[in-house]
Amino acid sequence: MTLPADNPSAEDRPGRRDRGYTLVEVMVVIVITIVGFLAMTHLQTSVLQADQNSWNAAGAVELARHLQETIHMEAVQWTNDSQALAGGVNQANFLYLKNVGAPIAGQGSGWLDAGFYPADTTFALVNQLGYQPTYDAGALAVIPPGRNQRYCVRYRLTWVVPNFLIRADVRVLWVRHEGKAGNFDSCPGPDGLTSMEAHTEDVFSISFPSTVMKNVFVAH
Repeated sequence: MTLPADNPSAEDRPGRRDRGYTLVEVMVVIVITIVGFLAMTHLQTSVLQADQNSWNAAGAVELARHLQETIHMEAVQWTNDSQALAGGVNQANFLYLKNVGAPIAGQGSGWLDAGFYPADTTFALVNQLGYQPTYDAGALAVIPPGRNQRYCVRYRLTWVVPNFLIRADVRVLWVRHEGKAGNFDSCPGPDGLTSMEAHTEDVFSISFPSTVMKNVFVAH
């Protein structure tokens, strides 16, 4: 009687089942894992930067609206055409409207710094409230001015209808996440090669227009 010859299958051949992985296979797994990890890290960083940019933009909008409302508040006291006298648009107790200039259609102040700090201040950035103790003493007690300082603010007043209607533009600027922040701590500008407006690669900005009307509801 003849015994059948041993003919083991491929799976049962010695060394086949226990040989493990080759160095090439291990390296491929490592490379794929690293690439996936780096992609997830980059995605997370991009999401965080997008969130930061959205937060900055929201704060800039609030700051622009706040300054516009401050200008509108001054206009409540603009009741006559006496210019620099009581009730006039250029009265001395105004911080903003007094800079509009002579009542000539199409002319006005040009772009001016919001004046939160003296012109020679080396660090003039503000948060979403700004820094105007004359009008905002109560709010500044709740939101300290030294928190989240990242914005610069300009405004421009232009006569639309002399002695009656003014266009008020407000511009808020802040440094991009990847920008050269230290170059703009003093809010340089609005004109010149060193101004923030001249460096759009480093600076974001938004501008909002509004109109300001003389208060005609007050009896003269």
